[in-house]
Amino acid sequence: MLRQIWLRWSDASDFGRNLRYHLGLQETKPTFRRFTYAEKIEYWALIWGTILMAVTGIMLWAKVLVGNHLPRWWLDVATAVHFYEALLATLAILVWHFYQVFFDPDAYPMNWAWWDGRVPVEHYRAEHALDLETLLAPGKPLAEKREADEPSTESTDRKSKPAEKQTEP
Repeated sequence: MLRQIWLRWSDASDFGRNLRYHLGLQETKPTFRRFTYAEKIEYWALIWGTILMAVTGIMLWAKVLVGNHLPRWWLDVATAVHFYEALLATLAILVWHFYQVFFDPDAYPMNWAWWDGRVPVEHYRAEHALDLETLLAPGKPLAEKREADEPSTESTDRKSKPAEKQTEP
């Protein structure tokens, strides 16, 4: 999993293609693998933010211990960093996540993946077309029961397992 969210040079070109698409300079919407460049950045921001909040929080929690070993300005910097990282995380949740879940025109009226982790196949096909072929590989239940262009109401589990198709008796 860590290998899949590692940033690559191709993510920069994906960003450029996506920017050109949204500016109207490119007609076709770019395709992405399991994680888009934006999702990778968001995951790394979560990891970085967690580490930063933990380190600065421990420094502020143990002020006397830290003050005995480091100059006072370290605590002042830790206070500022902790405050602004908390503000940044709050804004990221309110702006970024609310847009992705509620306001994104492609997911309107709501992306229910936040509730149960399942994504409709059509939405996954539109957002992660290069990864869909791995989910629909031979031997997987979803691939055996559907042709490539047939519309479906099935969902895939975001954790990479396709949903079982219910059969009628």
